Amino acid sequence: MKYTHIVWDFNGTLMDDVDIAVASVNDMLEKRDMPKTDKNIYLTQITSPIIEYYRKIFDLEKVPFEVITEEFLEGYMKRLGLAHLTKGAHDALDMFCSLGIKQCVISSFEQGRLEGLIEKMGISRYFDFVSGADNIRAEGKEQRGLGWLEKSGADPEKVLVIGDLLHDSELAFIMGADCVLIASGHQGKPELLTSGRRVYDDLEQMLEDLKHD
Repeated sequence: MKYTHIVWDFNGTLMDDVDIAVASVNDMLEKRDMPKTDKNIYLTQITSPIIEYYRKIFDLEKVPFEVITEEFLEGYMKRLGLAHLTKGAHDALDMFCSLGIKQCVISSFEQGRLEGLIEKMGISRYFDFVSGADNIRAEGKEQRGLGWLEKSGADPEKVLVIGDLLHDSELAFIMGADCVLIASGHQGKPELLTSGRRVYDDLEQMLEDLKHD
């Protein structure tokens, strides 16, 4: 395999948490007597930074973004025990590890919670570096990605970013890295295909293809 480093996204890529995210959004909609969303609609609307998603469904002049993020996190954390590793995640982590490829996580999830989940799911041993956000706003990852690239000394042309959002493709572009996108996470396949990247239905399909890369 041509890659020396893998940069993983976490939510929706390594951890399957889409259903609990949708349920948490519905908590907020129901609280305001607004029509509920569903997974199919959510997959077409989600974007990054997350504030742009909330602008599509709430009037942020009336409901401050800070209130929305706190309410979402309350519902999300209440259901977090239902989240689990994405199908094929362990196999992918094992394969890259067996090939001597270094792996890290760069996520928009808050740092402390990210580290706790990675430890709880028993996958911390795979990663040389774990970077989450310093707040709960699920903001961008570009600067942290560039910082990791500089510190690691990795050749960008030998770095592969694996994510489930168009934002992960944008991160890879800024880093000068390659990217594949997984359509079993928070953004739908038609939206991911607009990136021009390789898009897989799930990690198992990705893994089968990368074996020949």
